[in-house]
Amino acid sequence: MPPCSSVSVVIPVYNGERYIVAAIDSVLGQTCTLAEVAQIVVVDNNSTDGTLDVVRDLISTRGGDRVLVISEPRPNAANARNAGVRLVTSEWLAFLDADDLWLPEKLDLQMQAVHQHPEASLIFTLGEDFYSDDLDAEARAQVPCRPEPYPMLGQPALLLKRETFQRVGDLPDLPGGEFLAWYGWARELGLQEFVVPEVLVRRRIHATNTTRGGASTAGYPLAAKWLLDRRRRAKAELAATQ
Repeated sequence: MPPCSSVSVVIPVYNGERYIVAAIDSVLGQTCTLAEVAQIVVVDNNSTDGTLDVVRDLISTRGGDRVLVISEPRPNAANARNAGVRLVTSEWLAFLDADDLWLPEKLDLQMQAVHQHPEASLIFTLGEDFYSDDLDAEARAQVPCRPEPYPMLGQPALLLKRETFQRVGDLPDLPGGEFLAWYGWARELGLQEFVVPEVLVRRRIHATNTTRGGASTAGYPLAAKWLLDRRRRAKAELAATQ
């Protein structure tokens, strides 16, 4: 059996007191056969509710020294994730959103895929949506929830080496679509991905999902522009060296 690999997990959170404990517990509850969670960095991004209190209470009762909570005053989840990455110490890096959940074998099955598919630098999984218990029937009728599992090509399902993240660079400071831009640049650099064909991440659908907000939607054109500008700069830099 391959040696157990050390993984650091970054969880950005904004006003997530309802869900953050369940998210952290889903990380602490990993089976840890091939991948051991060595560090969880929770990055509070200007929460005005009791998020910090519930995280600190978790740390004092069962998180121990594996859970670190910091604050990032610059708005947007991209800044929070980047701040968390700068503090991680493990060879491997993963992300989780504060309102989502991992299944217990998520990291182990991803690390198994790492050994079976050495050509892949980005390891994703399938995901599934589920309605939060606090969403009533009327609200559920107005909020889409995908009925079938799907390839989750986003941060909550991603496992990669810390050096790979650093090679691609920080997530762009955008109100939305930042990962699509980052992922597009990773593909431009020639990085390959593999999707573990099992549902290992559950995405919570609730009344305040940030990906449904107007600011987030407005970020997608900015993300497309960021990627286009990045490509143009790279071509210009290459031309200047020839």
